[in-house]
Amino acid sequence: MDANQTASVQITLELADRLYKQLNGQHFGGQLPLCTLELSSRLTRTAGKIWPKQRRLRLSLTYHQRYGSEELANTILHEMVHLWLHEQGLSSGHTPLFRQKMTELGLPERIHALPMPLAPYKYIYACPTCHREVKTRRQIRSSCGRCDKEYNPRHRLRLVKKLTT
Repeated sequence: MDANQTASVQITLELADRLYKQLNGQHFGGQLPLCTLELSSRLTRTAGKIWPKQRRLRLSLTYHQRYGSEELANTILHEMVHLWLHEQGLSSGHTPLFRQKMTELGLPERIHALPMPLAPYKYIYACPTCHREVKTRRQIRSSCGRCDKEYNPRHRLRLVKKLTT
């Protein structure tokens, strides 16, 4: 799917749970423990994240609404490989063994998520000293890095404008 298209499938916890169970049986003989699955609209810089010790898997709702259920399955499978390594007492990072398992599963190139467009800027701040403007996506409390390398309240950035989306 093109990075500019939006998938028209509804991403739900029920779908994610069904995919997890299906992939567990298909690729791991049903041996992986069940995980608490979560959908998050705040997870925007990655497709998914797993905490193997807690057996908790968080999936980006925004990402999967964009790319659809096939990519949801790829993300779940990716995170399941992390869990599989953890359950064997091995390092669960993106190790050579992780990459080998991903290749065996038919996803050799899927170490990283597909690209997501950046959210638009929402705020413009300005330095009261040098008048440099800084665009941000979130509200901030910082000072101008050009005027002082460390935080200095004299150079604290001030909100100049809230941009509408």
